Amino acid sequence: MKCSYEKYQIPIERLKLPSQHKPLKNLTICGLTERSEFQAVLRLFFKIFPDELDSEKAAELQDMQISQYEGSFVAKIHDKIIGFLISGIINNTGYISYLGVEEAYRGKGVGTALLREFKKYLKEKKIEYIKCTIRKDNEKTLNYIHSLGFNCCEPI
Repeated sequence: MKCSYEKYQIPIERLKLPSQHKPLKNLTICGLTERSEFQAVLRLFFKIFPDELDSEKAAELQDMQISQYEGSFVAKIHDKIIGFLISGIINNTGYISYLGVEEAYRGKGVGTALLREFKKYLKEKKIEYIKCTIRKDNEKTLNYIHSLGFNCCEPI
């Protein structure tokens, strides 16, 4: 069964990130730069998104090269990767390809911390917009991106 998607966008200055009242202890956000980290991200991706195992998006993620990681970030507690944001920049627009957080750490500001670092990175690059593509049946993610201020710009 083929799922339908919609594209969402927001001007970077209008991205409404919630404040982090109690940051998760020992949480660090850093750029995704090592091939070994990417392998850990892949394992976490398939754990978080088991329905994507045979998808085109999963194949695209597996085929990425280390040079394509620029602007992508991982969230770690100590040295364990607990979340990731895979992104790219096309035509002066930042694209969020994948954002995932291990279930035990959801609702604790990890996704927000990843997005905050991504926003900072895009501002340094003088990028004006952020876009993402979401499955229409993914209500939890749709609610989250609406809370951040994203608006639908194109059904796919």
